[in-house]
Amino acid sequence: MIFRFVLATAITAAIFTSACQNKPSNETAGAAPNAGAPTATPTPGASPSPSTTLPPLPAKFAEVTFTDVTSQAGIHFKHNNGAFGKKYLPETNGSGCAFLDYDNDGWQDILLVNSTSFADAPKKVNSVMALYHNNQNGTFTDVTSAAGLAKPIYGQGVTVGDYDNDGFVDIFVTALGQSRLFRNNGNGKFTDVTAKAGLTSPGYFSSSAAFFDYDKDGRLDLFLCNYVEWSPETDVFCALDNVKRVTARRRNTRARVRGFITTSAGSSSTSPRRRGYSTLRVNR
Repeated sequence: MIFRFVLATAITAAIFTSACQNKPSNETAGAAPNAGAPTATPTPGASPSPSTTLPPLPAKFAEVTFTDVTSQAGIHFKHNNGAFGKKYLPETNGSGCAFLDYDNDGWQDILLVNSTSFADAPKKVNSVMALYHNNQNGTFTDVTSAAGLAKPIYGQGVTVGDYDNDGFVDIFVTALGQSRLFRNNGNGKFTDVTAKAGLTSPGYFSSSAAFFDYDKDGRLDLFLCNYVEWSPETDVFCALDNVKRVTARRRNTRARVRGFITTSAGSSSTSPRRRGYSTLRVNR
């Protein structure tokens, strides 16, 4: 018993002595430590300053090219601005387009906004917007009629967003005259719900719009940007010797409508029938 105790004590002492002799060191053999060198003290919460030196520019940039594959992709859209010789102001505007995955298949589809003929045109062209479904192979199929979007509108711009939070993106098309809200039914078809949503504006000349949640209530609101007051009767013919143009008039209005509250920014009149101002439609 005494022998075992002495043996264990001797082994423990040997291990302890070996560990003390092998102390860690980052110093190079034979080099004396610099006792006078300052020791860096880390500052709590401090982060290194970013480098202000930018990497050098390459001597030559890679060439970026694009190939027109419109016809190859099956896109055969032609915009109609309704021109027939009178040079109306709206002819110079339009039109918008949007990429959207309207059927939630993970592939971006294309919506192209179109205009149409003016009421006093001697020859009418029944042009409509175009919705192209992505075939997932680099080509598209025109599904405008099947989707319920073959509506003659003097379209200007478009914005897309899921305003009713059903998981399917909806479409709002701005126009000369009545802009339109098309609700996505979730089955490849759309329904015109403009009047139901309280978005009637038959006399407006609307140019662009945007869906956004301005009050953070989880529902998309609508900002509608209107251009100027215009009609065929008040149009000013513009030529080299006549450069007069229609003047925009702005005013302040607020009107309560079903589904949305309409607000406008401007200066004086309170008549909701006057046009030429931007409106914010609040989703309720």
